[in-house]
Amino acid sequence: MNAEKALVSVIIPAFNAETHIRQALSSVLAQTYQQIEVIVVDDGSSDATSTIVEKFARKDGRVQLVRQSNAGVGAARNAAIRAARGKYIAPLDADDFWFPEKLAKQVTCIEQSGADTSLVYCWSTLTDKDGELVDSNAACTYEGRLRHVLVLINVLGNASVPLFRAAALEKVGLYLTRAEQGGAQGCEDWDLALRVAEVCSVRIVPEHLVAYRQNGSSMSVNAEGMAASYRITMNRARQRNCDLPSATFRWSAGYFYLYLADKCHDWSRYSECLSFLKKAVRANPVLLLNAGIYKKSVQATLRINTGSTVKTKKAADFHSKKRKKRPSVLNVPFRHLELARWSAALHDGA
Repeated sequence: MNAEKALVSVIIPAFNAETHIRQALSSVLAQTYQQIEVIVVDDGSSDATSTIVEKFARKDGRVQLVRQSNAGVGAARNAAIRAARGKYIAPLDADDFWFPEKLAKQVTCIEQSGADTSLVYCWSTLTDKDGELVDSNAACTYEGRLRHVLVLINVLGNASVPLFRAAALEKVGLYLTRAEQGGAQGCEDWDLALRVAEVCSVRIVPEHLVAYRQNGSSMSVNAEGMAASYRITMNRARQRNCDLPSATFRWSAGYFYLYLADKCHDWSRYSECLSFLKKAVRANPVLLLNAGIYKKSVQATLRINTGSTVKTKKAADFHSKKRKKRPSVLNVPFRHLELARWSAALHDGA
């Protein structure tokens, strides 16, 4: 029966990933959808990453290891895709993991949606550095031609979420590499999702099927590198989508800089937090109607003035302590303006 199912190529870039690669691989091999190949690209690791992957490969012939000199996450993913044989491509970062029905539900969705659908996403649950589940991401349910929505915000959330149709990647190209971004990286998954969404439909499996690990050394906490990668991604998107309003790209920058400010605040990098808050409201002044801007700004300023800028265990456990008491800070004018923006984006049928 498995032989009748479409092959899914799971691609895993790994750099010094010995701490988490076992959990990532175990979650893939425990999928209820078993018609898979797993391609791990060791991107020049100096730890035991390759040794661990080789042990998995000896036990399960579906796992294969590719080694390369360090070239960054985009180049590692591309190396895996070039070696892939599957009808579908499923990226997984080495520090994340999947819940058992992730692939089965996404494959069912894409195959029931027709040939025009080339990207299926789902929701994520955030974990701490030890893999403990601590929060869930916002439950977006956007579907269809989402190029306008995806310029505003990366609704996929992280690189371990999507299932791509391999034929679509042959059409739009692969991930941006670190070299192509002048040394920056972090938004290459967003860039690829955008390019797919510009020519194909997007669907969602509305369930939390991915565990997205957060820790102080992850790429998503490298705020300046992420910002540089974001600018490259959006410059490319603007060139391809010159019909979109320029305001869309300003609003996108506001949302993204606010996201980076939140990351910096979570990890006690308060000066960077304030810097990105300023960039956020400069790009998207409507954010000044969001009371959360002022709360975060005051907190960061107080921490700087009191010298409390060292990351503590409390900061490392920020999700479990921060999310439990998240107040509603959106006032009525801000909510109305946001709804108008998103309505326009969702009705863009291009």
